[in-house]
Amino acid sequence: MQENIIKPHLVKPILEKVVYEKMQLPQANEVINIKPVDDIVVRKVTEEIVKVVFTRTLQISPSNLMKLAVSMSIDIPVDSFEFAKLSDPKDYIKNSQPVRILISYVSNVITNLTVNTILGPIVTPPNIQE
Repeated sequence: MQENIIKPHLVKPILEKVVYEKMQLPQANEVINIKPVDDIVVRKVTEEIVKVVFTRTLQISPSNLMKLAVSMSIDIPVDSFEFAKLSDPKDYIKNSQPVRILISYVSNVITNLTVNTILGPIVTPPNIQE
C-alpha cells in the first residue's frame, strides 16, 4: 500500500545554499522576465532514509540584473520493503507531500529574500516548474 511507504515524521527542511547577487538596476521602462528553473535530486542515504535536495534558480532577463538560487533539503524516512516495491521510487518521492512542503519552503525563502530588492517581492509557484 503506497500510504505506508513514507513513515510519519516531522517535516524539517534544511537550508543548503543561497546564491544572491544584485548586479545592476533595470533601465527605465525595461521589460523584466523571471522564470523559475527547478532541479530536484532524490537519493537513498540509508535503507530507511531518502534525501531530497531541491534547488530553484531564477532566470532573470535581462540577466545582468540579479542572480538568485535557493537550495534546501529534507530527509524522508521510508519503509525500505515497501519503497523497494515501487516501479519508480524517485518519481513517487518527487510527488510526495514532504517534497511539496519543501518546495513551498523554498518559494517562501525566495519571497523573503526579494522583498527588499528593486524587483521584489518575487513570488514563485509552490510546485515544481518543468
